[in-house]
Amino acid sequence: MSKKVWGMVVILQRTLIVQGSAKKEVQPDIAYLQLGVVTTNPDVQRAQEENRLIANRMIQALLAAGIPQADIETSSYTSFPRYETDPSGNSVLSAYEVRHIFRITVRDVTKAGAIVDVAFENGANISENISFEVSNYNEIYRHVLQLAVVDGAKKAQAMAVTLQVCLSSVPIKVEEVNQQVFAGPRYASFAVQEKTSTPIEPQEITITASVNLEYIY
Repeated sequence: MSKKVWGMVVILQRTLIVQGSAKKEVQPDIAYLQLGVVTTNPDVQRAQEENRLIANRMIQALLAAGIPQADIETSSYTSFPRYETDPSGNSVLSAYEVRHIFRITVRDVTKAGAIVDVAFENGANISENISFEVSNYNEIYRHVLQLAVVDGAKKAQAMAVTLQVCLSSVPIKVEEVNQQVFAGPRYASFAVQEKTSTPIEPQEITITASVNLEYIY
């Protein structure tokens, strides 16, 4: 509750604060694959060269499968020694491991499984993550945000009716308080027929919005 003093007249302003929320389920239309090549060799240079050759073969196969060069980028590249314990309990260098991970953008999610297969058939031997997004997220989020404001306004009006007070039609403060929530990928059963692509089925993405509205009555 706030108050204004005009001369000798005190006018009290009561406030009502509500939260409006909304959400929308949408199908993702972009997949991001994090996969790559891991090689090991007692000679670090040979491990790096083997990795380079295999990674290049995988990239060429992905290009032939329709993935643009711009949608294939290095996510991480690491090279480090691996140690084993000998019979005496000493730590001994056994090999060097080179790991080259790529981030591959697939703009047709129905082909995500096929692209994974192409990569692994041509040298990839590690998959770290698969995620999904919506290309027009901002457009959808703005619409959901509008619905959240409408939801908050309806709540405020319902409370005003219950309290039997006259509520200002325009809030004095509107605050955005929430962003999107993404669902993870769902992997279908691998009990499938031969020559069928790896079944990767994205779940719907839930885009949510929430706002705080403050009214005077």
